[in-house]
Amino acid sequence: MSRILIVDDEPRILLLLQSLLKANGYEVESARDGASALDIVRKGEIDITITDLRMSPMDGMTLFKEIKKIAPDMPVILLTAYATVETAVEAMKSGIFDYLTKPFKVDDMVACLKRAEEKRNGKGSASVHSSQTVPVQKRFDGLIAHSPSMVAVCDTIQKVAPTAATVLINGESGTGKEVIARTIHHNSTRRNKPWVAVNCAAIPENLLESEMFGHVKGSFTGALSDKAGLFEVADGGTLFLDEISSMPLILQGKLLRVLQEREIRRVGGTKDIPVDVRVIAAANSNLEEAVVKGTFRSDLYYRFAVITLDIPPLRKRPEDIIPLARHFISEELKDAKALPSITPDAVRALEIYDWPGNVRELENAIRHAITFLQQGDITVDLLPQKIIDHFKNPGASVVSSGDNASLKSFLKRKEKEYIEQILFSTGGDKEKAAEALKVNLSTLYRKLSDDKPGNSQE
Repeated sequence: MSRILIVDDEPRILLLLQSLLKANGYEVESARDGASALDIVRKGEIDITITDLRMSPMDGMTLFKEIKKIAPDMPVILLTAYATVETAVEAMKSGIFDYLTKPFKVDDMVACLKRAEEKRNGKGSASVHSSQTVPVQKRFDGLIAHSPSMVAVCDTIQKVAPTAATVLINGESGTGKEVIARTIHHNSTRRNKPWVAVNCAAIPENLLESEMFGHVKGSFTGALSDKAGLFEVADGGTLFLDEISSMPLILQGKLLRVLQEREIRRVGGTKDIPVDVRVIAAANSNLEEAVVKGTFRSDLYYRFAVITLDIPPLRKRPEDIIPLARHFISEELKDAKALPSITPDAVRALEIYDWPGNVRELENAIRHAITFLQQGDITVDLLPQKIIDHFKNPGASVVSSGDNASLKSFLKRKEKEYIEQILFSTGGDKEKAAEALKVNLSTLYRKLSDDKPGNSQE
């Protein structure tokens, strides 16, 4: 294995990195300042250097330039808690091999070091940040993007985030629309202002207007005092409206006025209140179809659709499945000295599964595996049963219960299987499951009740 030099003026970080790299088989040297680091590099025994950006009296970029004078071919990896796109671009133009943001993920660090080893051995590309090869989470925290479609989404985010444009995010339930919206906010000029998220489908229709715009004392039964709405709470920041298609038409008109006039009026009030809010909306159904059906206002749709991001379902971007799985492993086992790997069979099982619950279902599947993990790596048998069954018999589409089963019983059984699958993908959250199934919550409860013993209608 390579010999790694770690440079950081925080002893705690040095100890953490030493433990991490030694656990992964690397030989490690450390230095608390640039001058000491250069003395070690001059000995000619270091293969890769990892340095913090913010140090004194010599910062990481200065140290990198001095290292290049001594060892021009040595890969240097930059650690920073202050990363911006500008910082990254400057670093890459200067020849930095790669950079990681604090707090970094163990998998990211190990993967970065492996790429550095390949480059040093003449096997890797000199440009590690090409959009075709590099995980986009290097630029956007929380996003894993290896597939071309998600890399394109992230490229759009990079262009859109600094602007004031309203954004509409389309995608199936569980594809990560809120993660995308958060990423836009965190990379915007509003990043230090409020972030407010609301699921429009989860708030009763008679309360939604009050929640959005606030109310004055006495405006309705139970309004015992003045209350600020979500637009006021988000003033200066970003308001994320999830499941926008479920908003009642009368409220859609009021929302349109707020977007146009940039002011709200509380329920029961007479005073217009100025607000400065960037709105990001999301929908898991086709809003254009809703416009045709008359359930969504065309003028509001075109107001939202200034910038549209279409998030593909996980089944259409299989390149992201395993990187996402490894990301979830590192999130679940943050304090582990070493993370389990995923065996080849388990990798194959994850890749060939259809993921109707998308990224949320994958996250739950990884949690399931880790819950039953005793030691060693994640194997197929640790995954949820339906993934195991699909892996062992991917062509099976019918659960056998006799050749003479009626069509009604067959359809009822398949409906039950699908409901259970969606419930698992939502972690048992029945409200989210009802949204994904596009049925009322009461309908879902009824169907679950019908499946209980003694309730059969056959």
